[in-house]
Amino acid sequence: MAEVVKALYDCAFTIWNALIGIAMTLFTTSPKTAAYGSPYATVRTLYNAISDATVPIATVFFIIAIYKSVVSAPPGQQALRFMQDALRYVIILFIAANMWSIMGYIIDFSDGITSRITATSGYTLTMSGDIERIINSCLALPEFELSGEWLAEFWSVIGCSLLFLIGGIILLFIMVASCLSIISSAFQRILKPLMILPFAGIAIALGAGGNDISRSLLTYIKTFFGFCISGAVMVLAIKCGVSLCTNLVNFNLAGASNIYKCILITVQAAITPIVISGLVKGSDSIIARMF
Repeated sequence: MAEVVKALYDCAFTIWNALIGIAMTLFTTSPKTAAYGSPYATVRTLYNAISDATVPIATVFFIIAIYKSVVSAPPGQQALRFMQDALRYVIILFIAANMWSIMGYIIDFSDGITSRITATSGYTLTMSGDIERIINSCLALPEFELSGEWLAEFWSVIGCSLLFLIGGIILLFIMVASCLSIISSAFQRILKPLMILPFAGIAIALGAGGNDISRSLLTYIKTFFGFCISGAVMVLAIKCGVSLCTNLVNFNLAGASNIYKCILITVQAAITPIVISGLVKGSDSIIARMF
């Protein structure tokens, strides 16, 4: 029975390692090169189509900014305000002409950070020596003797076997569900920056309308950078979660019952993918607080 239980737990860990390997590949895949660059090329076509509206929108908001300056500024400061608005308008047109390249630099910078984080430590789960030792000790049948103590130990082994089998099956489902959730987040991490990238020209054009409206440009760049850097945050969440959860419980449980040890092993094994999946899903809110 011990070999069956260890095989079940090994199967769960193998599934995790295989699926998380796919997710890690997606985390480190640049939006530029995903699917051989086909989505990025599609986004470039959409960006070119929308960018034709950049100059007209910037001009409209530039006129609005001039009107606000003339109305609200004292007569002695109107010329200065006009020069400031005109300089902002020229800078925005220059940035708009190079916006695609700027966004590309942001993607490359984020990819570099993600690659550096991915290169450190591991993300795999394996059956530790402590877990294997406890499984063997909990499922070892006592030598037969006709006594109440033997019956108690026998039923304890049967109870531990059922707990381990049920826990192993539940662990398999948890591993698969958590990994699929993480892979889904990895796909979204690639698609999110590509979804907002075509509207970069509009975001920069709004900046010609004055300080209040120009915040939209800063918000856009922060959001875009957050989406690009989210892969690094997700990788960090997986690595930290694996490191923490696999060493969270002290298995030096002298005097603890076998049933208690079974429950403890199963809970630790199951809580690892659940915690990591939650961290990965919540990476957007973490990034939003960072920036």
